[in-house]
Amino acid sequence: MSEYQWTKKTPSTAGWYWFRGLAHEADPFIVQVDEVGQFQWPDGGFQEVTLAKGEWAGPLQLPEEEGEEAG
Repeated sequence: MSEYQWTKKTPSTAGWYWFRGLAHEADPFIVQVDEVGQFQWPDGGFQEVTLAKGEWAGPLQLPEEEGEEAG
């Protein structure tokens, strides 16, 4: 079961996020939001998260190393 949920609320902290357009016209993809609130589209262009029309999920957590215990 996924711990992430889609929301139209834009990210407020830097990190990696899932993004998908409102019309679901393309598959969701992962973007990195920087400290000033911008992310890079797959085509190389940058945009402020507040101007992107879509849904967000995250920030994504790094996976644990093999053999490490949670907690």
